[in-house]
Amino acid sequence: MRRVLLASLPALALLATAPVRAEESPEGLRHAAWQTCLDEAFAEQVRTTSRSFAATKAVTTCRDREEAYLGALAGSPFLDGDDVARIRPALVARARDRLMGERRLSAL
Repeated sequence: MRRVLLASLPALALLATAPVRAEESPEGLRHAAWQTCLDEAFAEQVRTTSRSFAATKAVTTCRDREEAYLGALAGSPFLDGDDVARIRPALVARARDRLMGERRLSAL
């Protein structure tokens, strides 16, 4: 995991240079749709299961929106498919931790 994060730093630095109104970009819109799906799926699941299972289930439920977001990132001029494949595990772990209310201490 550490190797994934270290290898991803150049790609992540480029993400940080995105325009201020990133939510209006295709990547920003798809990211917002993914986050909304995660939040809604988690809220539905957490009523009847543990927070950990609810977060895992939300990530699984929203896989199509995650793929759309990652596809948009791979199509950007700053990243390619290999970059996205390297950062995907860290992005998913960060999303899951966010749902469970944990802070992730990483470069992401």
